[in-house]
Order: sequence, then C-alpha cells, then structure tokens
Amino acid sequence: MLTIRCTLLRGMFEGGQADNPVVAEWPPSWMRLFSALVSVATPSDDRLLELFETFDPPDIIASETLGSDYRVAYVPTNRVVAETKHATLPARINSERGWSRVAPKSPIVSFYWPGVVLNENERDRLDQMCRRIPYLGRSTSPAIIEVSDVEPTSEPLSPRERIGDLPFAYATTVRCPYPGALNALREAHHTKYLLGGTGDPWPIGVHVDYGRTGSAPEPVALSPYRDLIVFKLEGTQQDGRSTVAITRAFRRMLLSRAPAHIPVLHGHDDQIVHVAVLGLPDAGHRYADGHLLGVAVALPALSDSDLRVVATALGEPGAELTVTAGPLGVLTFHRLSPLEGAREAWGLRPDRWSARARRWVTVLPMVFDRHAKRNTDQDAEIRRTIVNSGLPEPVSVRYDRRPMIPGGLDLAPVDTMRRRSDKGFRPYGHVTIEFPTLVQGPVVIGSMRHYGLGLCVPASDTTDG
Repeated sequence: MLTIRCTLLRGMFEGGQADNPVVAEWPPSWMRLFSALVSVATPSDDRLLELFETFDPPDIIASETLGSDYRVAYVPTNRVVAETKHATLPARINSERGWSRVAPKSPIVSFYWPGVVLNENERDRLDQMCRRIPYLGRSTSPAIIEVSDVEPTSEPLSPRERIGDLPFAYATTVRCPYPGALNALREAHHTKYLLGGTGDPWPIGVHVDYGRTGSAPEPVALSPYRDLIVFKLEGTQQDGRSTVAITRAFRRMLLSRAPAHIPVLHGHDDQIVHVAVLGLPDAGHRYADGHLLGVAVALPALSDSDLRVVATALGEPGAELTVTAGPLGVLTFHRLSPLEGAREAWGLRPDRWSARARRWVTVLPMVFDRHAKRNTDQDAEIRRTIVNSGLPEPVSVRYDRRPMIPGGLDLAPVDTMRRRSDKGFRPYGHVTIEFPTLVQGPVVIGSMRHYGLGLCVPASDTTDG
C-alpha cells in the first residue's frame, strides 16, 4: 500500500475548483497533488510520474468542513502602462484577484492506494519530491507533504470503480491524472506562461466519481441523450446569441454528409428522440461573457445502422468540418478527441454538461412548447415543457425572462426561431429547475432543444449558488 499525507499548516485550504474558482475545491483533487509533484520534479523523476499516471485513482481521506468563503484583493500587475496612478510602482496598475478557501475540521488529507507497492528507490524519490512541495493549492496554503507508512483508519472517499457492485453513495467528482497528463501539463505551462499564448493547466485531468459504500445508491434519472461529440469553433469568436443560426447550419451540414436520410437526423418523426446540436457558450463563471466555444452533437440511444450513418456524418476525431452560416460566413469546427478535450476550456468538455445534479439552470433560454394564451398557467406550462423534453416532473421551477447566471444569453425573439422569416414566436425565458432526484445530463428543454436552446448546467456549477 502507498499513502501520501498532506498536513495543512494553517489549518486552511485555499484553492478553487478548476471549472468554478469561486467555489473551494474540497477535498483537494489527486490532479492538484500530481500537478504539485510535477512542479518540483527533475528530469530523473519523470519515469515515476509517468508510472503514477497509470495508477487507479486513490482513496481520499479528508474531514468535513467548518465553512468556506471567497476572498478578493487588489495586487499590482506586471503589465507596464503609459499612465498610472499607482502610489509606489510607476507605470503599474492594480488588478483584482480572488481566491476560495475552506476550513476543514482536520488539517490532514491523505491519498491512499491500497494495491500500489513501490520499490525502495521509487519510494525514496517520491518522498524527496513530496518534501520539496511548499504548498498545496494556493501559495498561501502551506503544507507538509510526505510519504506515510500508516494505513488510514477513517472511512475514505473511493472511486466508483473500486467500490464495484456494492451500493455506492455519490459524494463528489475529483480531477485525476491520466496517461499523458504530465506532457499536457508541461505543454500548457510552456504555452501560457512562457510564450504568452492560450491554454491553461487548470482544466487538465479526467473527472472521476467518488463516494462511499454502506448505503443504497441514490436513484439517477437519465436524460434522453447518451453521448456528446464536441467540436471546437476555430477562428473568429462568435457571439452566443447566434447559436440557433450556427446550430441550424451545422445540422444542414450533417445531413449533407450523412450517407442515408434517417429520421434521427432530419427530425421528421415525432415518436423518436432526434439528434440535437448544442451551442456551447462560455457561461457559469465570474468572467463569463457568453461567447460560443463550440458545438456538441447530443446523441440519443441509436440502433447500429443509425449509429453508422451518424458516425459517418460526424467524421473521425481530429476532423475539420466547415459550415456556411449565412451572414456569419464560413465557420470551421474541429472535432476534439478525448485527449484534446481534456486540455480545452471546461465548456468544451462533455462532463461540463453531463454531470449529475438535482438543480439545473439554463444558459440559453428555453422555448415553450405552445404559444401563450390569456389564461395560460406559466408554471404548469414550464413543467409540461420539461416533461415533454424527456425529463422527470420537477419539484419546483423558477422563471425569469433574463439570464440567471454569468454568461447566460439574453436572446431577442428573432434569435429563438429557426428561420428569421417565420411569423410569430413562442414565449421563452430562463428557468432554474429542481428535480426530485439526481438527473444525468445533458439537460436540454423546450421546443428548440434540437437547436441548443434550453441548454442547462448544474446549478451547483454556477455562481448563483
């Protein structure tokens, strides 16, 4: 067995979630500790780090928390400007910086691999790396990291796969390294911090469900969609308010590439679930502006023959597909492979939209199933629309004409219709939904869901709480 023990010297952990930095990450992820090991590694340590990439995710032993908060401070930037009012640093300006922190009941966090045995040389090398790590999370969160011979006695959080067929009570999702994570981290660091380009080490990692045994698993309702195929938008940035124009053009492109004309693609059979094309906006974090990151093709359960047709239309991972979207011109989309997706923005990762949650909130407004009448019960009509979208009857719904999260899109009526020449439009708006049980995403609701309107994110992933 192998245990890495982390002692938080200030009794606090400071560090936000990769997808939402305003929310503290607790327990610290195995990917965070792996990144810390990479930051202090020498070339001779690479073989050991590559070995760790192949290990199954560890058990994590961490206490409950006493509370958490988000702090803000203003610090001078390194950028030099012509005019400045900084009192002590000429040609410099202050910029807002924020960070999350959490106070655990115990300052000790342990990562435990019950089946891993290192030889003496590997163990010594790992212990030396651990002792070179000055902090875990933010630099204001100093820690002592060490290899321990003590087997943890507290009940751990374990990966779902390790629990096997026993009852699994989901607790959280943890970022973990994967084969290739070492190179991905170094490439992202070199690109962003040395070359000044795009890319960020934060989103790197695969997300693994963690929980405990001993209780019956919580029931999970499935959305009508089983898989998401993600395409990154290349070139000029596009406004998220153009979502329908882009997804409509993308659907036309898929139809033109398909070797057969099938109902799941052309959508002329109301008795089946159709393939949906979803615009993926930058939304749900503090600085989100709603621009379009790419599109995802949401696939329902398909027969073998339909799957072959759709697969041909989608192309292979790495394929470049071009779409002519009217006044927007010719747009290029790059189909992401799983490894490429792990290095992209959180909004381009399938697990961003396919998480499990009870509460969901729209990032693009839902369009009602029916035109409004004078005596229409709005709450009942929203519930009806949600159920018609293949989802459970909600416990509660909250409606607002305006977006409820940062980066949510406030569309004009003409932006909610397939064709601008259409006459009239159905009522639409943003909703927060609470279901009676966990729902596995993607959650897309409303009459325009096949064009991406009504796309939701888990409410816990947003800054609205």
